Parts: sequence; C-alpha cells; structure tokens
Amino acid sequence: MLRIRLVLWYSFLVVLTVASVGAVQYFLLYRSLNNELDSALLADAKTALKLVSNRPSKHFSESPSHIHTNYSSKTLKQLVDDAIKDAPDSISGQDLTDRVLSSLMDEMLGELSGKDSAATEPFDALVERTLTSRRNDLLEVYAIEKDSIGSQVLHPVFRTQNLGGDTIRDLYSIKELTTKDSAVSLGEIEIGGESLRAAVASNNRFAVFAAYTESDIWDAISRSERTYLYILPIALLIATLGGIVLARKALKPIEDIANTAQDIGAKNLSRRIEMPARGDRELTSLINTLNSMISRIEGSFNQIAQFSSDASHELKTPLAILKGEIEQAQRRVSLVHQLETLEAQQILSSLMEEVERMQRIVDGLLLLAKADDHRLPLTKANISLYNFLDSIAEDAEILAIDRGLQFVRKLDKNANEVHINADPTFLYQVLMNLLDNAFKYTPQGGTVTLFLNKAEDSVLFGVEDTGSGIASNDLKKIFRRFYRTEQARAHLGTEQTARSLGLGLAITKSIVEAHGGSIRVESEIGMGSKFIVELPVA
Repeated sequence: MLRIRLVLWYSFLVVLTVASVGAVQYFLLYRSLNNELDSALLADAKTALKLVSNRPSKHFSESPSHIHTNYSSKTLKQLVDDAIKDAPDSISGQDLTDRVLSSLMDEMLGELSGKDSAATEPFDALVERTLTSRRNDLLEVYAIEKDSIGSQVLHPVFRTQNLGGDTIRDLYSIKELTTKDSAVSLGEIEIGGESLRAAVASNNRFAVFAAYTESDIWDAISRSERTYLYILPIALLIATLGGIVLARKALKPIEDIANTAQDIGAKNLSRRIEMPARGDRELTSLINTLNSMISRIEGSFNQIAQFSSDASHELKTPLAILKGEIEQAQRRVSLVHQLETLEAQQILSSLMEEVERMQRIVDGLLLLAKADDHRLPLTKANISLYNFLDSIAEDAEILAIDRGLQFVRKLDKNANEVHINADPTFLYQVLMNLLDNAFKYTPQGGTVTLFLNKAEDSVLFGVEDTGSGIASNDLKKIFRRFYRTEQARAHLGTEQTARSLGLGLAITKSIVEAHGGSIRVESEIGMGSKFIVELPVA
C-alpha cells in the first residue's frame, strides 16, 4: 500500500505541476500576445497618422474612401504659398522645405500629365503599401475641424472595407479626441461574438483608429491548449512508470531491513542489520537506531536470563535448607512421636534464618525493580554531607574495632559547608553497603578509610580498604546482580561471607543513579579497593 500511495502522490504532483505550468503559460501567453498586439496597433496608428499628416489638406475631399487632386494652372509663387499654407504648424526648417518641394512635385506632375488624379494615389492604396496589409487589420481616418461654437467635428476621410457597417469610433464611443500629438491604446471590446483590440493616434488635424481582431491570438492559445492536452497524459504515464521504479528502488532497503528484523529472534539477538553500500543519511540513521534497539533488547534479554538464573540459584539454597530442616523434624516426630524443646528451637531458628535470607533477596529484587522503572520512593532533604558522614563514622569505627581493623576518617574540611539533596535512609544504605564490603574482604590488621572531597560542582565520597582487591576483568561486573568475584567466593569459609546475597553493590549503584550521581571503583589484586561516589551539589 505504501508503494501505491507513493506512486499516486508522485503522479499527482507531476500532473499538478504540468497543469500549473500550463495555466501560468496560458496567462503569460495571453498577456504577451495582447501587449504585442497593442504595440503593433499603436505603431500602425502612428504610421498612418504620420502618412496622412504629411499630405496637403486640399488633397482630401468628402469622399469617404479616396483621395483625389484638384489642380489648376498657377504660378510657381502661388504653388509655394499654397504648399506653405497647407503645411502643419508643427513643422519648420528642413521638414517644411521637404514638404513644399513634395507638394510642388505633385503639382508639376499633375500639370504635365494632364490627368486630374494621376499624381496622387488613392489613400487606401497608400495605406496598403505602408502597413502590413494583414487581413484582420481595421483602419479609420478622421479629419478634425472646429465648428462655429468651437466644438470638435470629425469628418471621415478613410476606412477599410472589412469594417463593413461598423466604425471603430462608435464601437468605443469616442466623442472627443485630444488635439495633441498622441497615441493611446483603447483596450478590448466584444463585437459579434469576437474580441477586438484598438488604438488611436491623433493630432490637431487628423485622428487614426487602428483595430485588430483577436482571432489569431485565440488560434495561438488554442494550439497551446491542444499541445498541453497531448502532453498531460504523456506526463501522467511517465510519472506513473517513473513513480513505480522510484518507489521500488526507494523501498527496497526498507524491505530488506524488515526481512532481516523479522528473522531476528530470541535465539539470534546477536545478529545485526547490515548497512547498505550506499545508504542515505535517513536510511543509515534508521539502521543505526534499529541496531541500537536490538542491542538494548539483547542486553535486557541476557540480563533477565542471568537474573532468573541467579535468582533461582540464590533461592535454591535457602529452600533446600528449609526443606531439609522440615524433613528432619518430621522424621524425629515419626520416630519418637515427640520433639525436644531445644531441638525444636534450633530447627525453628534455622528456618527463620533462611526465611529472613529469602526475604532479603525478595526485598532487594523489589528495590532494584523499582529503581529500573524509575519508581524508587525517594524522600529527599537538604543534607550536610560532612556531618552525615561524620555521624556514620562513629558507628563504623566500632564495627571496625570488633573485626580487628583500623578505621580512618579523611573528611575534607573545605566540604564542611557542602549540602546535597538526598534521601537520608537510602544514602545510609549506600554507605553501609560499602563499609560492610570493606569489613568483609579486609583481613585483620588492615585499614578501612571513609573519605570526603569537594569538586567544582559536585562532591566525592566513598570507602577505601586494604583488602584482597578486585581483578581487572571483574571491575565491570561487580555491580551486576548476584555477581561475586573469585576473591569473594574464596572467603566462603567465613559464615558472614557465605550469607552474602550478591545484591549489595547492584542496589548501591541503583540508589546513587536515582540521586543523579555515579559510582566507580579503583582496585588492584592485593592492594585493596576504592569505591568513589559522586553526587551533585545542592
């Protein structure tokens, strides 16, 4: 399903992109063609205005579509005066000279030919040569005059035949025109189901309207639309095929990861997902995360298996003793039908010891379980660590003397004002566990030291002894549950060591970490051990 969704989304995005580009191109093309058409119309209107303005005004009659000549024999001076009179007021100098010479040449050719209209061509033929003669061109020319009250009067001079009965001026409702030399685009208008764009150029003598239908524009846009209609299904097909290939290639490493993860079970938790030869950052991160998770699961699984094995082993001994004591009592009762008071007390005392041992194991396991689940019930208080250790040292000194050991205090005076946030009960348990281990594994005549030092933003304290020490390969294992070193097992001849549960250091580590601290050990065989606890300062 994920592959199908990827293909569908990819195809949808491609089609959406093509459609969006098409819509933008449609808008840009329409606007560009309209702008170009407006520019062309303005140029045509200006060209026609310039052309008609350079013709003498007497060459125009009331005929709506032709220009004719009306010559008579005149002197050269009269011809020059008439040419200057007909010339626009806006020209002078060389332009005026060229205008007069052009008029004289027309008059002279007319006189020489003897024909009334040979020198001047019809205005529509002149416009046809001047402009591009496109079939959709529409052109109107008006002469501008003033009536008796000064109002503007437009006389039609020329109009193209393709206008039919319409006039551009009336279509756009033009009543008044500026007499300044200017050109203005009139925009778009609908006529007979067809769009028309027009422009007007005018001066103080003439106004020229140029218009063009938008049929060519819509033809170009229609061709563009048909092109996109052909492109769209092709783009959809390419996107679908490409999406299938890309989705298969992109999801192949994920499928390999899923297959490998499915093969990993309780029997082969040591197996890891292999890193691809050219893995992307996201894929590499996913594989590293999964491998890290599998490593944690493997560690937890091994810890649970070891815990179950150790717990079973530790509970097996007291249960066997309980069973043996009960069976012995039953045999005595069956033989003599009674059990002496002293013997019964000894049996009950032995049973009680084993029950207490089992209870200590269960209590220790429950405490560790709560610590693992971050549910250790801490009741913290602001404690002066110096005073706290000093009070414990008094009791520890008595215990050390009873075991034939020398007890030393090394409490830094600079740490006298140091306070920590800790649970006094659990902190006492930490120190007593460390002191108890030091007393157990230090031979008579040895030394046990309780120390305290202040760091920059933390405090260091712990217990150091001159006992048998710990092997280097055991240093990372001594905080495990039910773990006892070979040196510890060698002391099993003493009753106190034999009753050890192997949970003291594991509980100590859990309590210290629950307070946001850490514990470490420094030791060498035959040189003793040093347990260092570090807690943050309040």
